[in-house]
Amino acid sequence: MIQDIRYAVRTLLANPGFAVVAVLALALGIGPNSAIFSMVSAVLLRPLPLRDVDRVVSIWETNAKIGLPQAVTAEATYLDWARQSHSFEKTATAFALPEYGVNVVVGREPERVPAGMASAGLFYVMGTTLLRGREFNAEEDLPGGPGAALVSEGFWQRELHGDPAVIGRRLTIGGVPRTVVGVLPNEKIMFFGRIDVWTPMAMDPNSTQRISRNRAVFARLKPGVTVAQAEAEMTGIAQRLAREYPETYEGWGVVVIPMNRLVAGFLAPPLMILLGAVGLLLLLACANVANLLLARAAGRQREIAIRAALGAGRLRIVRQLLTESVILALIGGAGGLLLAHWCISLLRRIMPDALALLQKMSIDGRVLAFTFAVAVLTGLLFGLAPAIRTSKADLNDALRACGRTLSGGGTQRIRDGLVVTEIALALVLAVAAGLLSHSFVRLMSVDPGLRTKDLLTMQLNLPVERYGDPDKRARFYRDVVDRVQALPGVESAGAIEFLPFRQTFLNSRLSLWRYHVLGEPPVRAGHEPVADFRVITPGFFSTMAIPLDSGRDFDRRDTGSTAPVIIVNETMVRRHFGGGNGIGKRIEVPLGTPREIVGVAADVKLYGLDKEVEPAIFVPHAQWAANMMSLVVHSRSDPGQLAAAIRREVLSLDAEQPIADVRPMREVVADSTILRRVAMGLIGVFAILALVLATVGTYGLTVYSVSQRTHEIGLRMALGARDSDVLRHIVGRSAMLAGIGVVLGTTGALVAARLLKGFLFGIGSNDPLVLVGIPATLLAIAVLASYLPARRALKVDPMEALRYD
Repeated sequence: MIQDIRYAVRTLLANPGFAVVAVLALALGIGPNSAIFSMVSAVLLRPLPLRDVDRVVSIWETNAKIGLPQAVTAEATYLDWARQSHSFEKTATAFALPEYGVNVVVGREPERVPAGMASAGLFYVMGTTLLRGREFNAEEDLPGGPGAALVSEGFWQRELHGDPAVIGRRLTIGGVPRTVVGVLPNEKIMFFGRIDVWTPMAMDPNSTQRISRNRAVFARLKPGVTVAQAEAEMTGIAQRLAREYPETYEGWGVVVIPMNRLVAGFLAPPLMILLGAVGLLLLLACANVANLLLARAAGRQREIAIRAALGAGRLRIVRQLLTESVILALIGGAGGLLLAHWCISLLRRIMPDALALLQKMSIDGRVLAFTFAVAVLTGLLFGLAPAIRTSKADLNDALRACGRTLSGGGTQRIRDGLVVTEIALALVLAVAAGLLSHSFVRLMSVDPGLRTKDLLTMQLNLPVERYGDPDKRARFYRDVVDRVQALPGVESAGAIEFLPFRQTFLNSRLSLWRYHVLGEPPVRAGHEPVADFRVITPGFFSTMAIPLDSGRDFDRRDTGSTAPVIIVNETMVRRHFGGGNGIGKRIEVPLGTPREIVGVAADVKLYGLDKEVEPAIFVPHAQWAANMMSLVVHSRSDPGQLAAAIRREVLSLDAEQPIADVRPMREVVADSTILRRVAMGLIGVFAILALVLATVGTYGLTVYSVSQRTHEIGLRMALGARDSDVLRHIVGRSAMLAGIGVVLGTTGALVAARLLKGFLFGIGSNDPLVLVGIPATLLAIAVLASYLPARRALKVDPMEALRYD
C-alpha cells in the first residue's frame, strides 16, 4: 500500500495540470457539503448543551380554530399547569424578547441590552450549570422581592471586564438597583437568542391573568415519564380549565415538545433542502473528475500494458488506480475544508441573532470525519469506473499502439453517460435556484403597504419602576415624537409598540387579541375572531405612508380621559361591515371598555411579505400607554445621520433612557426574509458551480472526441465534406447528449420542484418560465461548449490527418 501511495503521488506530480483541475473540481464539490453539514450538525445532530436534554420539554397552547399550532400562555395558566401536573420534576417560565431588552447603567451612559425574565428554577429545568453564583430563588421570584439579576458570560466579560467579584455587584437595570447573583454561560442559552441580562419573573402566585399570553413554559420530566405521558396529562388539565373557564380556554389545547425538536424544527426543512443540493453538486463533481480520469487513462494504456506484461494482475492495477483517485479526493477534501471554513465565516456574519444556533457552526470533529468519509467515498466513486475500464485494456493492442490512444466504444459510452449525468444534475440545481429566485423576486415585489425607504427605526423601553403611571409614559412618548419631528431634515415621526416585520422565535404572534363587534351575535367562547393589536402614536400612519381610507387619524384629543377609540384596517371592515366603512361601530377587546372605530387604514403586511393580511386594530398610545415602543422617523435626506440628534433629544428628556437597535426600515424588511435569501443565495451559488462543471465536462468531452477522430475528420474533409457538415456532425452529437441530459434533468427537476413547494411564493412548482427557460438555456450552453472545439477541428489539414498514426 505504501508503494501504491508513493507511485500515485509521483504520477500526480508528473501531471500537475490534470491534478490541479481535478482537485479544484473536487474542492468545489466537497467544500459546500462540509459547510452545509456543519449547519446540520449544529442544529440537528449536536444535542443542546443541557444536562439530560432528553428530559427537557416545552409546553405550548394550541388553537386550530385561529391557526395557532404553538402559542405562549398566560400567567395564571402557567400557575395552574405547575400546580396540577405530576409528570414534571419542575416547571418554569420565561419571557424573552431580545429585540427589546432593558436599560442598564454600568458607567455613566445608560445602555439597553437584550433581556429576559425567568422564574425561579428555569435554568435548573434547562440543565444549565452557572459559571458563577446561583440562579433566582423563590423569594426573589415574588412581587416586591429582593432585586436580583443574572448576566451572560458575554456581558460579564464585555461590560464588567470579567470582574471576579461580580457576584454581589450592584447594577441599575430598568431603573431598579439589582444585585448580580449569577453568571450564565453563553452557549447554554443560545436557543433564546442573545440575552445579556435576566431578571426574576416575580409573578403573583394568586394571579388571575388568563388573557395576555406572553409566557413560554419549560419543564423537566420526572425519570421514567415519557413525552406522550406528559402530553396526555397536560391535555386533561387543559380540558378541566376549559370547563372551569370556558370564556378563556374553550377551543384551546396543549402540546408538549422536546427541546431538541423545538429548537431544530423550523430549521430542519431548509437544511435538508440545502443538504440535498450540495449532494447533487458533489455527484456532478464526481462525474466531472471521472471524465477527466477516463481521458487521462486513454494516454496511460501503454503504461498499464507494460505493468501487466511485467506481471501486475488486474486487481493490482485497479488498486493502484483507485489509490490515485483516493489521494486526489483527499487533497480535494483538504481544499474543500478551506472553502468550507470561509463559507462558515460568511454565514455566521449574515445570520441574525434569532438563529443563534447557527452561530455554533464550526469545523469540529464530526465535520472533519464527515469530510474525510466523503472524500474517500468520492475517490472510490469517481475512480472505480475508470480503473476497471483501464484495467481491461488488451495487452497486445496496447503494446502495438506505440503512442496511439485506444479508447474503445465502451470508454466512449461511459464518457457520454457521465456528460449526460452532469447536465441532468446541473439542470436539477439550476431549476431549484431558478424557482427560488423567481419566487424571491415575486416576494420582494409585494407591496407591504407602508414606506420602507428614507425611514429610520429605533427602540425604547421605559422602566416600569420609574414610569408606572400611564400618563407619564404617554407624555414621554408624546414629547419624544414632538422633539424629533422638530429636528432639521425630519419630515414626520411616530411610534408603534410592535414594529412591522419584527418578530422573534418565541413571540412571532404576541400581538394577536380576541375581539367582538358589538351588535353581532355572540360567539361561543374560544371561537372568537382575533385581530392584530398595535399601539401607535399620532403621526405613525403619515410617517409610514399608510393611507387612511376613511375617518380620521389619532390626534391629541385622544387621551386617557376621553372616549376610547380605535382605527381598523380594510380587512377588518370587509369581514364585518360589508360595503360600509364601520365608522362609529364599537368593538370590544379584552382588558378594556368597548372602543369606537374612528378611522379605516389601508391593509399593511405586518408579519412579513409572504404572510396574509389579518384584521388589525390600532389603539392610540395615550389610551393604552405601552412601555416598549419603536420610534419611526421619515427624513428628506439620509435618515441614518439623524441617529445622534435623536439620541440627544431622548437623553434630554431622560438622562437614563437609551435608544437601541437603530436601523433603516429597509433592513428590518430584509431581515424578515433572511431564510429565503440565504437558501436562494446558497442554492444559486451551487447551481452556478454545477453549470460551470457541466459546461467544462461537455467541452472536455468534445475536445477529447475531436482528438480521437482526427483521422476520420481529415478523411471526411478529403472526400469533400464541407465545414458545415463537420460542424453539424460534431455539435449535433453533443447536442443529442445534452438533450438526453435535459430530458432526464427535467424529470428530476419536477421532483425537486415539488419538494420546494413550501418555500415558494407567488409561483407554482411547475412555473413555466423556469421549467422551460432554464432547460433551453442549459441546452444552448452545452451546444456552445461543443461548438468551440468543433471550430478548431475545421483547421485540421486533411493530408496531415490522413497521415495521422
